[in-house]
Amino acid sequence: MPEQLVQIEALSFTPSTLLSLWTLDGSSIGLPETFSFIDGTSTSYQPVIFNGITYIPFPIMVRNVAADGTGRIPRPSLMASNINGFVSNLLLQNRNLIGARVIRQRVFARFIDAINWPNGKNPWGTPDPTAAYPQEIWYVNRKISENQQVVEWELGSLFEVDSVKLPRRQINANTCWFNYRDGPTCGYSGAPLADQNNMVFGAGGYGYTLNARGVYNSSSTYAQGDYVIITSNLPTISNLQVLYVCTTNGTTGNQNSPINNPALWVQDACPKSIAGCKIRYPGQPLRFGGFPGVSLAPYVVSK
Repeated sequence: MPEQLVQIEALSFTPSTLLSLWTLDGSSIGLPETFSFIDGTSTSYQPVIFNGITYIPFPIMVRNVAADGTGRIPRPSLMASNINGFVSNLLLQNRNLIGARVIRQRVFARFIDAINWPNGKNPWGTPDPTAAYPQEIWYVNRKISENQQVVEWELGSLFEVDSVKLPRRQINANTCWFNYRDGPTCGYSGAPLADQNNMVFGAGGYGYTLNARGVYNSSSTYAQGDYVIITSNLPTISNLQVLYVCTTNGTTGNQNSPINNPALWVQDACPKSIAGCKIRYPGQPLRFGGFPGVSLAPYVVSK
């Protein structure tokens, strides 16, 4: 087992060098690439390849990484050289890297890739990309200092990043927090069914015979029951399709577009209720994004 190999090496009388490999992943904040680096002090400032990934030597120093036994999660500080303003440029373009993920992977030299040696053979032992300590993951919490020589950040765990609320989603019994027609959450992608008040477009409601007309075109003429698609550009529901059903024959032109024309168009909308979910998923498991069970919890007054 990989864990046993690591323990055997750690308890050996002559263990190979323990390397700390670092990765800066800023994909969540828009950083276009991932940086993999090693401090270089134990490798004569040569790159190290582990599991096919090349870690470039870079002057860094990390403090307060180890847990102190009190149960408190450490908040390491990462200090990096600011040679030629390289790091400052990253900070300027990426909000001081706040929120970027920092990963430490510790591995003994015995297990790194054989390509690290000129003859293609690891003199310490057999390379094993699985024989490493578990990854330690932090997030850049704040910038401590910056000058022409160095930049220092404070790192925190996922649960300690400032300005993050837990739980991330408010718990309501009867209100769905999913965006209507969002694939990963709501999941509904069919024809229009009802308006905001759960009044169906077909029999028993508006009584329309629905006819799909694709994306709205101001040059086309629409009849009652035709429905069109408009892609929203609102930040909260960007790229989601919004469907509208025409109410009046002969509707055409920019001035009669579905946006802000309730007399001519009715929006296909979900009231974010269980009833609305049942209309769209009859006889199926609901994709309701609320927590109906919490409404059953009694309110207890202490005495």
